[in-house]
Parts: sequence; C-alpha cells; structure tokens
Amino acid sequence: MSAMRDYRRGEHALAIYLSSITGFVDTIGFMYLGGYFLSFMSGNTTRLTAAANASQWDVVAIAGGLMLTFLAGVAAGAFISQLGQRYLPRTRTREAVLLFVCAMSGVSSLLLVLGHERASVYFLAFTVGAMNSTFERGGEVSISLTYMTGTLVKMAQRFVAALFGGPHSAWLMNFALWSSLACGALLGGRCYVVFGLKSIWVVTALLCAGTAAALINRHRRRVRGLPV
Repeated sequence: MSAMRDYRRGEHALAIYLSSITGFVDTIGFMYLGGYFLSFMSGNTTRLTAAANASQWDVVAIAGGLMLTFLAGVAAGAFISQLGQRYLPRTRTREAVLLFVCAMSGVSSLLLVLGHERASVYFLAFTVGAMNSTFERGGEVSISLTYMTGTLVKMAQRFVAALFGGPHSAWLMNFALWSSLACGALLGGRCYVVFGLKSIWVVTALLCAGTAAALINRHRRRVRGLPV
C-alpha cells in the first residue's frame, strides 16, 4: 500500500469514506444473515471450510454464495475499470466505477422494495466487491477498501519503519482506513437495530452523496487546470 502516498488528500478522504461504508455494509450483512460477511471473505472461507467438515451444507451454501457474489462484483468493477481505461478519457475511469457502484447499490435497494430481502443483502456483497476497483492502477488495487487484515499488517510495519526514521503519514493512513471501517461498522450496527434492512437505503444514499461530492470536486479541479 505504499502507493497510497501517491494519492492526494481528497483521494485519501474518499478512500476513508468508502472504507466506512464497507464497515457499515458488512455489519448489516452480519446481523441479518447471522454471522456471515459481505466484505470479509476470509471469515466466510473459515465458515465454509469449518461447516464442510461438520457436514453443515446449508452454511457452506450461504458462505460460498456470498463469496461467489463478492467475486462477481470484483470482476464487474474490474470490467468497468477496463472499459473506462479503453474508451473514456484517462481521468474518467474512477468516476465510471463510482457511478456503477451507486447503480448496483440502487439495485439492492430496489430488490428490498420488491420484497426480496435476502437477494438485496447478497447484492450488497456484489456492490462492495465492485467498490474495490475505485482505486486501481495497472490492473491492481492500489488502496484496498475491504482487505483490513492487510491494512493492519501494513500499519504495524509502517509504524515500526517510522520509529527508524520513516514517515508517520504512511501508518497513519492505514490506521485511518481501519478506524473508518470500524466506525462505519458501529454506525451500521446501530442503524440496523433501529431500521432493520431499510439501512440498505442509507447505504445507497451515502454512496450517492459520496460519489456526487467526488464528481463535483473532480470537476472543479478540471476547471482550475489541476490534476485529477
């Protein structure tokens, strides 16, 4: 994640904001599904393998289904990113990914309105998967919004490096990503307790608001001749 230092403050802010939404979403799924994750695929892998050993095939189906849905979202986000790089101006790709993520969250909200609760939750996993292509360079994720184990590892490594003269900004950015996810998870849990699955509408509203703010900021920078 050393590539994070190559991003501007506004991009760091967007990453932190999206990370908080990831935590928000993951808690909704965890509470609704009873211990499954919408973004933490390591946890679902553990559940799947443990359940397979115990012949709990219903658990295997849920965990495996979520993993496949998440992977499909990652692939879809990467596909949009590749199309953007090929057919859009160079600085428009991230905007295309963000708009796609908003659209997919909108589909999740629509499924909820139509009464397909479980499908709407699964589609949130798809949405979070697609979100990973927001910060992508050379076909690789440069700022991970869902891989918090790796973020914590990097934070500890950068902290030790700072003790030996390295920059403190590196580990602080990783800490900000993790803490934003934790705060988002806390808020998502409270929202679910109060509103239930209507919290999915909150997710869609948050994504649309964040995307609108990002698009406006990027437009202003273009007008002023600043890098985007």
